[in-house]
Amino acid sequence: MRIGSGRFRLLLLSMVGVLLLTACEFRIFADLVIEEDESGSVAVELSMDDALASLVGAEFGGELPIGEEIVPDGWSVAAVSDDGYEGIRATVSFESLTGLHELLSDLAATGGGLDDLGLLDFLAAGLLTQEGDSFRFSLTIPAGVEGLLGEGLAESPLPVDLSMIDQVLDIRVSVMLPGEIVSHNADLHTGSLVVWNLSVTDSGRTLEAESRLPPSGVSAAIVRVVVAAALIVVIVLVVMIAFRRRRIRSAEPDAGG
Repeated sequence: MRIGSGRFRLLLLSMVGVLLLTACEFRIFADLVIEEDESGSVAVELSMDDALASLVGAEFGGELPIGEEIVPDGWSVAAVSDDGYEGIRATVSFESLTGLHELLSDLAATGGGLDDLGLLDFLAAGLLTQEGDSFRFSLTIPAGVEGLLGEGLAESPLPVDLSMIDQVLDIRVSVMLPGEIVSHNADLHTGSLVVWNLSVTDSGRTLEAESRLPPSGVSAAIVRVVVAAALIVVIVLVVMIAFRRRRIRSAEPDAGG
């Protein structure tokens, strides 16, 4: 379901006004999870801290402008109401990398409430590929902040610069890849998860990560058998050499005889 961009612009203008009053925060989290069989999920969280929710809610008659009505069909929705934040988290699953690209491309083409933020265009522009046992993720942030903020800033009666926007936006992209992360340029790496903390001034920044699957069960078993066999051969050789030296010593005539 799609809502008009005017509603989102009103939200932006309200946030701009809040920026000049107090320190508040609006979170935009995009999380991508990829499994070994190429299935996975995409989740997008839109939430604001209690102070911002209270101030923005007043602009909308006591209701927050982020709810189930902005979520595209087919996505599941969960309310975010913890750690001092209120909002929604929308999640959708896919069965393959092809399905992921089709999902994001369709959303970018047909629109949806979340697309008003430009997040889906942002993710759809990413490239996730698999070659053999390697998964590669590469995503370049679009140049220019206008695509993210829309026309709202142009309508603001107050002068706004990017540093002010950064004060209120907490933007994060996380990717969980199967296997071991072998290279990345993320801000945070733990296990198979990589996380980038973004700024509205990050135009043109490229996010990259690569993971590699461990050897398959059969291959790993073969490696273990080969190693074990090699160890046995070495042990047998050592024992044979030691036994031979012992026999040679015992066969040597006694020097004192």
